[in-house]
Amino acid sequence: MNARARIAVLKPDHGIVGGFERVVDRVETILMDAGHEVTRVSVDMAVRAHAVDDLPVPAEVWNAAPEYFAYVAARTRFDRLDTSRFDMVLSTQPPSFSHRHPRHLALFYHHHRVMYDLLERYVEAGFAADPGVHRAAAETVRTLDQPRLEAVTHFLTPSDAVAARLDRFNSITGTGRFLAGVGVDISVAAGGSAVDTGAAANGVATGTGAVLCVGRHEFPKRCELLVAAAHLLDGPEVHIVGTGGRLAFTRELDRRFASGELDPATVDDVTLWCNTGRADSPVGTAALGAGSGGSTGDRHVRSSPVRFSGWVDDATLNAAYRDAPCVVAPALDEDYGLTAIEAMAHGRPVVVCHDGGGLAELVEHLRTGLVVDPTPTALAEGIRLLTEDRDLAEELGRNGRLRAAELNWVTAADQLLEGVRTVLDS
Repeated sequence: MNARARIAVLKPDHGIVGGFERVVDRVETILMDAGHEVTRVSVDMAVRAHAVDDLPVPAEVWNAAPEYFAYVAARTRFDRLDTSRFDMVLSTQPPSFSHRHPRHLALFYHHHRVMYDLLERYVEAGFAADPGVHRAAAETVRTLDQPRLEAVTHFLTPSDAVAARLDRFNSITGTGRFLAGVGVDISVAAGGSAVDTGAAANGVATGTGAVLCVGRHEFPKRCELLVAAAHLLDGPEVHIVGTGGRLAFTRELDRRFASGELDPATVDDVTLWCNTGRADSPVGTAALGAGSGGSTGDRHVRSSPVRFSGWVDDATLNAAYRDAPCVVAPALDEDYGLTAIEAMAHGRPVVVCHDGGGLAELVEHLRTGLVVDPTPTALAEGIRLLTEDRDLAEELGRNGRLRAAELNWVTAADQLLEGVRTVLDS
């Protein structure tokens, strides 16, 4: 392998800073610390005109399949990048993997999921104006992606769930692993590890504050499941940290549960989370997001057990983790699960769902947390168990800290650099 390689990190720019953006920052640091010359090459993903490859697309055509046209336009921008001066490229989110280079390492977390594994859920939720058009567009996207994916030199995936998608849709096997460490600056970090294993052996006392959920309010992160579960509990308070396009919808759900308009024990998936989260959704109304009379601060319903905080800094987030008796991560078929790792690093048991993908791989039932059915009732039962049985919660928290210590940036660096060697030596 070259002692010093020139590496282009291909990154779609979505205008947000989330867990994956922090991972890419750490990846670049690892590569630079290993002596490589690293350049981030970003592509703006904002759609400013209805055009593909400078060819205008009529509005009525674009609006019939907006996900398709936006994706193909972004692919074109990645195609136009000149990376010939680099020894290799490292692609990240889709469609950066479509860029052509003879030495290509894909840090592959997912396809354009609404065209692949989430296609039917996306249609069921009502996002596709014409389901037939969307399905046809998905077939075209898969046809376009296949030769580009086959041309990638090597893949690093974060979970069996993601590796299985590559096998299922593209017949690609033999992928390597890249298991990122925690994404926030945790005060218990030591020696480059996610946690100090000595401290992990001793564990920490169970938190007595609010049950915590950290995640974007987007489809299908399913924060709505926890909101419904909160209204099945006599306590404790539930604290949801994060922003996103479904936040107003989720607040309106919370208000309707609190007012008795919806029954959290019987609410169906379509009403709860398998919808667009817009005013035309089952719960959406003209008043969606308006809150309720007499509310103050971020608790928009006086009687609600749910508190929404939006974006918070690392110090505030760490305090929320430390105070929590448990952390709930209810997302559907997640690629990995940084929230679960951060919770375990803080010694907090994690509640995830059976269909949580990478989350269900990270959390071992009754060892580092609970793996439950994706229903409000099952989530509520799991939360109740962990808040009432402090001994169990502390045992799971201790085990979780030991597990988080294994998922550290030192090990992740070894996995990444091995992938780089594989590509440069190919």
